[in-house]
Amino acid sequence: MGAKFLVKKSASFCLCAAILALCPALFSCKKKAEKVLEEYTPLSKSAQELSSSAQWAYEIEGDRLSKKIDSFEAISKSIPLSPLAMAALEGGLPMRGVYPDLLGFENLDTSGIQGELLETTRAFCKAFIDYSKAEPGEDGQKASGQVDALFYAKTLFSLSLFFADTKEAGAFDAFVVGRPFVGDDLIEIPVRFSGQKDYLFCKLYPIMDKEAWKIQQIEIYKWEAKDGSGKTDRN
Repeated sequence: MGAKFLVKKSASFCLCAAILALCPALFSCKKKAEKVLEEYTPLSKSAQELSSSAQWAYEIEGDRLSKKIDSFEAISKSIPLSPLAMAALEGGLPMRGVYPDLLGFENLDTSGIQGELLETTRAFCKAFIDYSKAEPGEDGQKASGQVDALFYAKTLFSLSLFFADTKEAGAFDAFVVGRPFVGDDLIEIPVRFSGQKDYLFCKLYPIMDKEAWKIQQIEIYKWEAKDGSGKTDRN
């Protein structure tokens, strides 16, 4: 009996010692868990703090979506602005024209260069076609003079380079003008010349000179064979 008692007592002692040994570790894990919980901040709280401390720009027309619009400048206040009335207003506005796209070129909308500028552009293209067909001699000089007259006198060197680049191309017989790019200080007009074998893609840059439009510069940006056998892109 004495031996059994000693064994039980020894076992109890070992169990207590093991529990005591684990206590610091358990306490340490609890402290770490509490620390993690303390460091965790909900995402919504972080977003709210960031929003409250941010320097926001002044909101333009902040009430645009919620503001009730009672009238328009072009519509009498006596007319209720119902969906039907707004549809009728849209129907009264002029529709934008629909223009075709030329495959491999541009849209053919030239409404951005109507009037004298469009006339000058067409006159220049026609004069260049006449020049490409003219025989050397008096006819060639006359045709060259017609092109020169439509070019800006201070940049005639650009026209000379254009003549030199197209000298071996032969005669051209047609042209088409594409949709222009119209910027604050630049107008760029795409033109495609058609010859017997080739397409010549150019960009014309006009300038106002003494109340008359002139072509200031001409750039070749692509040369394409009609049969697709070869293409040259100047860009």
